[in-house]
Amino acid sequence: MMDALKEVIKQPYWVIALVLGGLLVALPCITIDKDHHWTTHPPDSLLLVVVGIALLLVSVAAFGFWLWPKHATGDDSDAGLDLALVKESDGVISTTVGDCEIRVINGRLEDHPCEAGTAIVLPCNEYFDDQCAADPRSALGAYVGRIFEGQAARFMALVKDECKRRFGDGIGRQKTDDERGKSFGTGRCVLLSRPLDRSMSVALVSTTTQRAGEGLAARISYLFEGMRELVTRLADARISDVAMPVLGAGHGHIHASLALVGLILAVAEAARYGQGGQRLRRVTIVVFRRDAASAAEVDPIVIRRTLALVGSRD
Repeated sequence: MMDALKEVIKQPYWVIALVLGGLLVALPCITIDKDHHWTTHPPDSLLLVVVGIALLLVSVAAFGFWLWPKHATGDDSDAGLDLALVKESDGVISTTVGDCEIRVINGRLEDHPCEAGTAIVLPCNEYFDDQCAADPRSALGAYVGRIFEGQAARFMALVKDECKRRFGDGIGRQKTDDERGKSFGTGRCVLLSRPLDRSMSVALVSTTTQRAGEGLAARISYLFEGMRELVTRLADARISDVAMPVLGAGHGHIHASLALVGLILAVAEAARYGQGGQRLRRVTIVVFRRDAASAAEVDPIVIRRTLALVGSRD
């Protein structure tokens, strides 16, 4: 009995009020004889019942006040995250990792204004082939179709030449039952500096495999490998600003929220450890949103919490 009382005393005050209120309502209506038989009857004292009901009402109200802030804030107070590290302004949610600002916005990458000296990072499959660029439903196809309109074949020819220069002839793989291709591996990256006289550089990162009987598939691990190789290419070109879609989502079939979390973690790792003295200065991730009237693919709560997880004050 004493142990039970000690446990009750340790509880929040609204729990104590709930227990006492219940006892005060029940005890006046119960009689226990010497043989431990229980009988119920009208309450002997209305005062105790009234006090018990009052305590129950206080308990319910206190629980509501305790629960409401958690509901209103998405329960971020119990998440163990420092949301003060996350900033929001004009539709941009951002944090800082070391000296690098990681920004997340909603929209389409092809609509994102790109400053000179910025690298656009696009996903592709392990073959770096024309199928990605020819598909307007893919991030690569949508971007190349808009920015390199009418020049997609020339752009992909540049990609192929750079792949051979960097990786050699590749390895023959069975892409489908009827088609083979030369694979350059996953997590690989090529960087084209000012392709076809554009002001920006374009990097392609292989985030998906394609095998006969399996189709296209991506893994979170490919994002980490790809970001490490991307930073190496950017360091050689002395580029520190990049913009990219959520790699691994879409044709990669990773859920958009999971892909974004994995990508932010991969970017944070690359930003913190960098490549020699060359570090990322700003990374913008564009979460796909079809138009202003449509919802974005990733909930802002997921974005805030992930940025808070990787953010730093140093």
